[in-house]
Amino acid sequence: MENIIEIKRTNFQRKSAYFQLLNYTLFSILGIVSIFWDWKASIAPIICVITFYLIERKIDFWSNVLSFIIAFLILSFSLSWIFSLSFGIFIFQCLLLAAIKPAIVIWKEIKQEHTDVIFAMSSEYFVCLSPDNSDYRGYAMNPMGYKKRFPMSAVISVQRDGNILLIALQQQIVRPRELRSDEIEIILEYFRMNRPDVLAAVETKIIREEEDRIYWVKLIVIGIPCILAGLSIYFFADNGRNTLVTILSIVAALFLGLILLKITNLIYRS
Repeated sequence: MENIIEIKRTNFQRKSAYFQLLNYTLFSILGIVSIFWDWKASIAPIICVITFYLIERKIDFWSNVLSFIIAFLILSFSLSWIFSLSFGIFIFQCLLLAAIKPAIVIWKEIKQEHTDVIFAMSSEYFVCLSPDNSDYRGYAMNPMGYKKRFPMSAVISVQRDGNILLIALQQQIVRPRELRSDEIEIILEYFRMNRPDVLAAVETKIIREEEDRIYWVKLIVIGIPCILAGLSIYFFADNGRNTLVTILSIVAALFLGLILLKITNLIYRS
């Protein structure tokens, strides 16, 4: 029988659920207040939101997200034109009112007991919570949304890095979240029994240097073109009012990013 590891947490997302509930509740309150502020102008957004949720009952939103967005924009534009409303305010009010349903759903889910698998491992794959280094806010709001699956064949090194587990893959470095010290030891024991060749196969220092390299490449390739494009749009495109110069600035930034990526790759390979 295959040895499989599963690490679970009960009500793991309850804190993040309360945080989401707070946000959705605030948006919902603002949406409801906006109705009393100008009830005539709120008729169109209410119609739009109700229509959206009625359609969502028949059609899955996430598998047709682009169609939903296009239909929403067309409907919003039509209703705002018919009722002589500001398109921007109309969209904003729709988003506020649309928060009512998620708030109700989350409130019901919070009351229920729920168990989540935060780490799983078999001979073919492992699953863990692995957010990007800079995405702390998104992880705090929905940690299970960062549950990712990786092939075991891609693992080249596994070791402790202080109080966390470090797994080096062929193309990236993974630091599974939410694992306790004893759970990390269980995982390491699994590798001792099944994949002893990858235990600390790569020094932690080398892995950290690779992480630093990736960070600086991202900063150079993305940061510099974005900064230059922003300055160009602000000074030479009249803060975006000159459409031609704005488009040229964005295109130039994209080409500059590709050039910098090529240069950084050549430097690190040499």
